[in-house]
Amino acid sequence: MRVLTVVDALKLGGAETLIAQLGRVSADAGIELSVLSLHGRSPERSKLEPLLRESGVEPEYLDVRRTLDVSGFRRLVGYLKQTKPDIVHAHLEMAMTMAIPAARRAGIPAVGTFHHVHRPLSGRASGRERLAVEIATRSAAAIFVSQASLVSFADRYRRSKPVPASWTVVHNGIDLDYFTPAPDGGVTALPAGLGAGLDPTGNGPVVTILAALRDFKGITHAIDAWPAVLAEQPTARLLLVGSGEQEPALRAQVARLGLTGSVVFAGMRSDVPEVLRGSDLVVLPSIYGENLPTVLMEAGGCGRPVVASDVGGISDIVADGETGLLVPPGDSPGIAAAILRLLADPDLRERMGQAGRRRMERLFDARLWARSLHVVYQKAIDTSGRVAVTA
Repeated sequence: MRVLTVVDALKLGGAETLIAQLGRVSADAGIELSVLSLHGRSPERSKLEPLLRESGVEPEYLDVRRTLDVSGFRRLVGYLKQTKPDIVHAHLEMAMTMAIPAARRAGIPAVGTFHHVHRPLSGRASGRERLAVEIATRSAAAIFVSQASLVSFADRYRRSKPVPASWTVVHNGIDLDYFTPAPDGGVTALPAGLGAGLDPTGNGPVVTILAALRDFKGITHAIDAWPAVLAEQPTARLLLVGSGEQEPALRAQVARLGLTGSVVFAGMRSDVPEVLRGSDLVVLPSIYGENLPTVLMEAGGCGRPVVASDVGGISDIVADGETGLLVPPGDSPGIAAAILRLLADPDLRERMGQAGRRRMERLFDARLWARSLHVVYQKAIDTSGRVAVTA
């Protein structure tokens, strides 16, 4: 089955990196995957390309400037008619808004995936999401990656109405041959150069947050929690892996609290498995908007315990008290207490890490995801993309 995956851009975001992982296992599910980026190449919008190549996928670019780009839409229709995939799978709003109608024009079934939990929007952002929802609903399948996501969109867009027949839930997964624990199950050395700002003895525990530096990720609350962690674990270091518009504010917060020597801003990284294996535990302190965060699956795959906020679909991944500890969103003292509990108990960290790996194998293996997608794709192809949409 020839599947064309269309994305807005090849950034190193959660939704985008999942596509590279799918590429590594898609052949096992009878899927021949190709990838098209609507945006053209740029330093920021092509970062996923090396990971795609590693998975055997050579991406292509359409160089579309904006969603309402008539010339770009025509080029996309022409691309689809020329390449003739069996089905088009669009991820994220811009891709769904353009690729699903273009596929219909080209006579090809299409589906779309929403990767987030609905959050209040206004102005153009609200209009863009509403348009994407309406278009995806009229595709062969509008896929949500958690029940929490589907419910949030139904609450916003289908109040007092039945959930459309095209809406369905398919959990994402990760390549568990790529995200693996260290051979001995322990903590390995961090990638070369990354540990330069960490404990010079090499013995201090490393707590890692791997997330975009955006407000809803709640990183400010983890930084507020850090002085309490240092009071009991003075050699601990907080590693922030990611970039985003909140970085200047977070750096200022770190300086204001006198934490410059214990908090490291590592920027974007493509060697995530090595970073995770070099971390003692992983934290995701989001305050809202999380759906099915990939990093928590990756942490579980690498046998790392986690501390995370109990929001959105996070509890689908993290079994509280078994694979990690869940805390209320925005609760800095709770974050500190959970981190300290794990840092003080190596045996507990090991048990939770092992349990996390088993949970990922049971529920979030990318091969399971690929097979589930194959079922959705086959139904769309068999019905020529037709679906009964409840008004």
